[in-house]
Amino acid sequence: MGDDQDQDGAADGRTVFVPASDRATGAPAPAAADPPQGQRTLGAPPPAAQGAGRIAVGSLLNNIYEVRRLIARGGMGEVYEGVNTHTDERVAIKVILSHLADDPNVQAMFRREARTLTRLSHPALVQYRVLAQDPALNAFYIVTEYVDGAQLADVIGQITPTASELEHLMRRLAAGLATAHDLGAIHRDMSPDNVLLPGGRLSEAKIIDFGIAKDLDPSNKTIIGDGFAGKLGFVAPEQFGDYDREIGPWTDVYSLALVVLSVAAGRAIDMGATLVEAIDRRRAGPDLAAAPERLRPVLAKMLAPNPLDRYRSMAEVITALDGASGIPAAPPSPQPAAPAKATAAPEAADRRAKAPLSPVVLGSAAAVILLLILGGVGAALLKPGKAKAPAPAITARLPGSEQVRRAVEAALPGVACTWIDVDQVSDGPGGVSLRLSGVAGQPSQAQQSLTKAAEATGQRIGLIDASGVFPVGSQACAPLDTFRALRRPTSELGREFVSEQANWELQKVNAPCPGSPNAKAVVNMKVPAGSDFTLVGIEGSGQLQQIFKDRAAVNAFAKEFPAFMTPTGENQYRSTVCNNRTGLVGQLLVTGTKPFDLGLPDAQSANEGKLVDKAWLERFAKLAQARGWRTEMVWYRVVNDTP
Repeated sequence: MGDDQDQDGAADGRTVFVPASDRATGAPAPAAADPPQGQRTLGAPPPAAQGAGRIAVGSLLNNIYEVRRLIARGGMGEVYEGVNTHTDERVAIKVILSHLADDPNVQAMFRREARTLTRLSHPALVQYRVLAQDPALNAFYIVTEYVDGAQLADVIGQITPTASELEHLMRRLAAGLATAHDLGAIHRDMSPDNVLLPGGRLSEAKIIDFGIAKDLDPSNKTIIGDGFAGKLGFVAPEQFGDYDREIGPWTDVYSLALVVLSVAAGRAIDMGATLVEAIDRRRAGPDLAAAPERLRPVLAKMLAPNPLDRYRSMAEVITALDGASGIPAAPPSPQPAAPAKATAAPEAADRRAKAPLSPVVLGSAAAVILLLILGGVGAALLKPGKAKAPAPAITARLPGSEQVRRAVEAALPGVACTWIDVDQVSDGPGGVSLRLSGVAGQPSQAQQSLTKAAEATGQRIGLIDASGVFPVGSQACAPLDTFRALRRPTSELGREFVSEQANWELQKVNAPCPGSPNAKAVVNMKVPAGSDFTLVGIEGSGQLQQIFKDRAAVNAFAKEFPAFMTPTGENQYRSTVCNNRTGLVGQLLVTGTKPFDLGLPDAQSANEGKLVDKAWLERFAKLAQARGWRTEMVWYRVVNDTP
């Protein structure tokens, strides 16, 4: 529903939510493009890729990214190697073709995708940095980490991996794809071209080009629009139109199996050179003789033509690998696959599935406003217990960035008066860098504590960016410490309670936030299956309000006001909250067994929130222990930059 339309119930003082289609900002990373025939976007640039590009070498994009060299050209644009002049991080920059960048629909698609892609964080996924536009150079571009390494497609046939190495490759790529699927991003173009081997090591494989490359060069046999999306040799049957075109995580399951089978066979599996042949070969199924015997049952189910007969998720694939006889859970020692070639990794996604995100609701603090939750809280002190970091099977075999991420997340429960999230971890020339967000009583001290935890891993540490950690007053410390002690480990569900922006602008809007200026903040949440939950708003004054009592109340509200509370999948919601005051906004998600009898004012009432004291916090902690409650929190800031 657009802002120029009225929404029933918007003026009665009730909390309201804007549907996903009304999100005004955000940046989807664009769909990646394949280069012309014989020229790989992310491989070492052949002679044809050298020379002048649309952006001159030495150009500075938005006074941040310096262009160093042209790597490749594709149907979507040009790929450059660059450097972040503030951090010295080596990056890959994809500059979108002018006629596409000028299309508002293309820009909107890219922005939607970037909201998801910049949140992806897994050792097997290329790290997306930002989508931006430089008005001076008229350049619309995406930035990712730069990866030195060969493409898997270039070393197939040159390597002879063991069964354990093949299993580890499948497990690693499946885990990376599972992370993306949890955010609603389906790759749809899994192929050896889109897997890089940093340093030539199969054990460190990394997926690039997330989403289907919208390549406009027909010679690449990547058909879009009414046809299939993906490389002809690796796409799933439903991408040709079979089985009602049902695209989802199972689509990547099929393609991943063909990738692994190709590595085992030492060649691309012949799945047909034409669309007719491709459809027939998928219905017949590929020959699995080249695969190790213990992997064949898993691959056979992954390659079932009917999506309903396949593993429906990457989690099911990993479970199947765990159950396969003789397959070790721990990864094998890294083995060089082939001499590495300098390769950049920049491409974005053309996600076709809905993002399984989730929203959060806020309460109102005044009689006529629709929905308001502000940060800060009051009183009492309960010391948090320290959570143990989820230890890997063999820590030394984890990438350096993953070791640092786990160390920092393990240290978070012990940093007083904070709620901090690790948004991004990346490797660069200066070492491992982190980006943090959340709130802290003293952000600089929190940053120092987390830096020590990162340095304790023995890895070289670069920039720890805490610019997204907002300061809160001392009155917020006791509730933060209480709620943080009950925090659900990220490893259990992933970070699925988020605001789509760190800052939301206060401005005049129409529906669904009429009247005084409002900020329409989009928040997403995913809750554990089988768990009930409640939502609590936190005001900067130190007051709390209970937004929704439980899951049933959320679902009832979503049914009555679907434009404002939108289910986006099983156990997932998206909401837009109307805030009419500037300042920090906090929302607390409590999951577990109901009743959630918190003794707080209802956000739908005209009452102000409650200033909690030590007795309330102690009672909350006891109820949490008895009913198995766990907490998550999201913070953002409402700002007014209008002169």
